[in-house]
Amino acid sequence: MTLDKQAVLARIDNDHELFEEICAIFKDDGPRLVRKLRDAVDAGQIVVAIRHAHSLRSSSANIGASELSELARQAELAANQGNDDIIRALLPVIDAKLHEVIAELS
Repeated sequence: MTLDKQAVLARIDNDHELFEEICAIFKDDGPRLVRKLRDAVDAGQIVVAIRHAHSLRSSSANIGASELSELARQAELAANQGNDDIIRALLPVIDAKLHEVIAELS
């Protein structure tokens, strides 16, 4: 299981409707954030990469996708250190984990 739905529901007072809303937003935003992260790295825009990695980290945590959030945290850390090679190495893993998360949300 990729998501910790029960932990998220506990944080939001068991509001299933809110959880579904958050997940629907993530289904749109997650792929967009990964694409923007990749584009920023390709363009050498490390400050922009930091922002997108951080956003992916936060939004993943919000839906209980802790593994994806951790990968995004690693990308954010690498970006903060100016190490785009690590980000490039993480991107395929992030993509795969994102697809797992979205499949579980569907």
